[in-house]
Amino acid sequence: MIEMVDFTKVPPNAVTARILIALVVAMAFIFLCAYIIGRERKERWFKRRTNYTLFNRRGLLGEYINFGYPRTWQGLLAALAIYGIIFAGGFWFILVHPY
Repeated sequence: MIEMVDFTKVPPNAVTARILIALVVAMAFIFLCAYIIGRERKERWFKRRTNYTLFNRRGLLGEYINFGYPRTWQGLLAALAIYGIIFAGGFWFILVHPY
């Protein structure tokens, strides 16, 4: 059984710092996954949005990490692995790992 942290004794600044660290690590992990998967496989495995408006346009870095939605089983597997690793790592770092 996983023993979670008792947040009554943890200062709010420590929790905020952990959340921000988890966010930065998750973004770095997404960039690393985009680099490892590569442009060709991303185009084969994922379908990106075709019509852009002023509200959903992304910059250079946003387009680099934009996977789209999976259209093959490899894309589905990659997306589930990315989501699962980010969720499990964030859950452990924020809720389980002692402060």
